[in-house]
Amino acid sequence: MNKLETFFSIPLSEIYSDQSFNCRSEITNDSILDLAQSIENFGLQTPICIQQKEHLPQGCKYRIIAGHRRYAACLYLGHETIDAKVVENLNEQQAKILNLSENIDRKNLTPYEEATALASIFPETVPLRKMSKLLNRSLEWCRRRRELLQYPEEIQLGFHKGFLGIRDLVALASLDKSVKDDVARRLMCARMAGKDIPMGTVTTRTLHKTTTEIQKLRSYFLSKKITGLPVKILSWVLGTVDEAEVKRATRTAERDSKRALYDT
Repeated sequence: MNKLETFFSIPLSEIYSDQSFNCRSEITNDSILDLAQSIENFGLQTPICIQQKEHLPQGCKYRIIAGHRRYAACLYLGHETIDAKVVENLNEQQAKILNLSENIDRKNLTPYEEATALASIFPETVPLRKMSKLLNRSLEWCRRRRELLQYPEEIQLGFHKGFLGIRDLVALASLDKSVKDDVARRLMCARMAGKDIPMGTVTTRTLHKTTTEIQKLRSYFLSKKITGLPVKILSWVLGTVDEAEVKRATRTAERDSKRALYDT
């Protein structure tokens, strides 16, 4: 990436903060209060990165490439200027990569934000190896973010809100495709309900079965002409038979077992 950098003190009024370009989610005043306090106490420690751009809102000469939160904090504090490095010779893809890379290095992004940023920079046809080289990230790192976007939107948002993490994504990859979405959804719901389930714990055995799953298993037994104790237990779980009926089925199963043992 052949870029030239020059440092200036730039009026905030000449800088455009394009939230659709930034890989982070929307920046609110509440999200920058701590940063604003730090800047007020110690000054801006790292200049923002900007680029001259045409067709910006009136009065603006530059677009922010990296440093949207720092810009917002200085604006919140009422500063008139901000230290910035002006980067030249960047095309749109390079600018987006720089935006993503700086946010990753600062550990400010959720896995969902990283994944959606990758999708906006690299079409699905771009090989993982090329993506890895341009971002200076491992193949595994790139692969997991691309996998995240294959889940339904509600599960993707679970990764954004912190109810699911990268360790979960790695563990989910070991499951059969037919159950991944369901396991991820139940795990997310369990954590939302306050259950303390460590990241990466996504085996199907650790999660409660749904009513639909229990009904399917009961139907499977019936299709195999099995009508004894297993079906009674499942029916009890579903609430279609009472405990007394399960106990009767248990006594019958016990007698059959003893009779089979005697016959042998």
